Amino acid sequence: MLLALLVVALVLVWLVIRPFAAALFMALVMAVTFYPWRNRLAARLDGHRTLASFLITLGLLIALVLPVLTLGVVAIREAADGLDYMHQVLAEEGVEGLIRVVPEPLQAWMARAWEQLPRKDQNAEFIFDLERRGAGLIPRALNWAGQIVGQTALMMIGLFFMLLDGGRLAGWVTETSPLPRKQMRELYTEFRKVSATVLLGSVVTAGVEAAFAFVGYLIARAPNASFLALATFFLGLIPILGAGGFSFLVAVFLYMTGHLGSAVFLAAWSLLVVGTVDNVIKPMIIKGGMELHGAIVFFALLGGLAAFGPVGLVLGPLSVSLLLAVLRIYQRDFAADDAAAVAAAPGAGASESGGPPPSA
Repeated sequence: MLLALLVVALVLVWLVIRPFAAALFMALVMAVTFYPWRNRLAARLDGHRTLASFLITLGLLIALVLPVLTLGVVAIREAADGLDYMHQVLAEEGVEGLIRVVPEPLQAWMARAWEQLPRKDQNAEFIFDLERRGAGLIPRALNWAGQIVGQTALMMIGLFFMLLDGGRLAGWVTETSPLPRKQMRELYTEFRKVSATVLLGSVVTAGVEAAFAFVGYLIARAPNASFLALATFFLGLIPILGAGGFSFLVAVFLYMTGHLGSAVFLAAWSLLVVGTVDNVIKPMIIKGGMELHGAIVFFALLGGLAAFGPVGLVLGPLSVSLLLAVLRIYQRDFAADDAAAVAAAPGAGASESGGPPPSA
């Protein structure tokens, strides 16, 4: 009955935290990584743990979260302005007017595609349907942005409380766990090491990608190269798009504005240089901090990303590392005792030596 109640409680707790499980997990990873910083800052502030936790949370919010959210808001606002401008052009000049305002490399292609449509499709109903589909993207984008803001807020709230009372929480888990304290401390150490290594690898990799992208922007004479490099750094922290994908989009923009040579160079630079940094630098950094083979780290990153989304970049290597830690604990603390117990079992020596089995 107790086991049944335990299973029911676990299922209910999972259903409760599932909507924001990713946010809480990232808050836990960041809290474990920056907990030593919180202790040092609290010592400088005469033991004020609350103030130290608040300052570290605020610093991370300003340094990492707000710039990414700002870029997202700017992108959504620019997309909404573009859709509004498209609606105005379609209402006044029709599709032909819209074709005339697009970049020159696309005008001929769009004109041919428009002329190949049947005459019955080239009417006001078609234009209305095009506007309706474009306008339908705005609520989806706003909903997506709202979810990101909500999850980010929950992550920062969870980070603050974990920094504030993480020590007591870890102590409570240690006391209630059936594992000995030595083994729990070893698992905590492994978790902290992997979390700090993966976060460090992500930030360093994004910085290197932004530096290489900045060189490419300067050579290609992209407009406002410094701002583009800053955007590349923060977008490099997002695994869905990445720094290479953003710099490739800049190359597409250069092509559409008539800079063919610069666009070709920047596209090749994005694919061959910027895009490969993430696959080289990050596994090297994580391998150095986790003492794993580079191939294992590489596939753990890819597998974690495919299975769990962006949080899989941490959860993938963490899963492999914790598995190895559990196997190491078993090999050290239990394997020898199990072998001794098997050897001391009645009839074990006679069976191994080929003698007769023990009598009943």
